[in-house]
Amino acid sequence: MLLLVVGDTSPETIRQALAGGPWRVLVVAPTVVGPLDWLSNAEEGARLRAEVRGLEAERALEGLVPVTSVAGDVDPVQAVADALAEFPATEILVAGASADLDLEGALAAFGLPVRRLGPPPRARARVNLHIRKLSGGRDPGALFALILGMNVALMVAAILLSLFALFVLWLVGAY
Repeated sequence: MLLLVVGDTSPETIRQALAGGPWRVLVVAPTVVGPLDWLSNAEEGARLRAEVRGLEAERALEGLVPVTSVAGDVDPVQAVADALAEFPATEILVAGASADLDLEGALAAFGLPVRRLGPPPRARARVNLHIRKLSGGRDPGALFALILGMNVALMVAAILLSLFALFVLWLVGAY
C-alpha cells in the first residue's frame, strides 16, 4: 500500500486505519509549499516538514506492518509517480488536511484503487491546489493574475504610503 500524507494528519488515525492491514506500506509525504514558502522560495523548510510528516507516519505504523517513508515532490501526483516506479503498490491511501478532492481523481489515473483517510478536505486544501498548479507551471492564467495582483497591491501601498508621508509633513508644517 502507498500512503500519501499531504499535510498534517493524526498518527493515531493512520495507526487505526492500517492496523492489521497491508503487508508493506510506503509513506510518501509530498512537500507542501504554503503561500509564504512559495513566495519566499523557502522550499527547503517545507521539504524538511515533509520528511518529519513521513517519519511520524512511519513511527505510527511501527510494529504493525513493515513501513518506510520518503519525502516527495511538491506535486503529490508526481510524488506518487516517482514512488510507484520503485514500489509496487496495490492501493493508494490519501491522508492529510491539504489533500484536495481533485487529487483523488488525478491519482485514479494510475489504475489503482484510491481511498481517503480522515475527513474531507478543508478550504486550505484549495489554496494548496492553486499553489501546486502555480509552482508546477500548469496554470499560466493564475500566474499572470498573481503577478498583476502583486503589482497592483504594491502600487496601492506606495500611493497610500506617499499620502501618509504628505499628511505627516503637512502636520509638522514642513509642506
